[in-house]
Amino acid sequence: MTPFEAGLWTLPSALMTMLVSPISGRLIGTVGTRVPLVLAGIGIAGAGAVLTTVQASTPMWVLVAAFVLFGFGFGMVNAPITNTAVSGMPRAQSGSAAAVASTSRQTGVSLGVALAGTVTGASAVATVGSGFAVATHPMWWIVVGIGTAIVLVGFLSTTTAARRSVESIAPLLRG
Repeated sequence: MTPFEAGLWTLPSALMTMLVSPISGRLIGTVGTRVPLVLAGIGIAGAGAVLTTVQASTPMWVLVAAFVLFGFGFGMVNAPITNTAVSGMPRAQSGSAAAVASTSRQTGVSLGVALAGTVTGASAVATVGSGFAVATHPMWWIVVGIGTAIVLVGFLSTTTAARRSVESIAPLLRG
């Protein structure tokens, strides 16, 4: 494929992110951050799991399904991160909190790209051609782990004890 064609095949991921992000925000307003975080982790881990099976002969529909699933997870994760960063801060500092969350997200993406290249490139079969798909498998297992960690964070950070802990230090932050 040309780079343009390959980019078009990844478009479903971006479209899902665009469609799901507002839904994630609405979910936070109605049920809190747990549901979007858990759904995000399931989507990201699920996409990574599908992509661990990719071979040179994998049909394109499998890749598109994985990209849709990843876009769903990525769209679900952004709103809870921003909400969590901003909701615990005084109103006067909410812009700074959102900026830190956004900068952290961008730094994470940069580190993720570097990690993907390093892990994939470290494989002995990381050559352009039929072996490249298999060389990406270790990176996709890392993505499965990250998605699983998001699910755990969703459950652990939204418990009653976690909310009480945040509420107890909120006055110190506002002080």
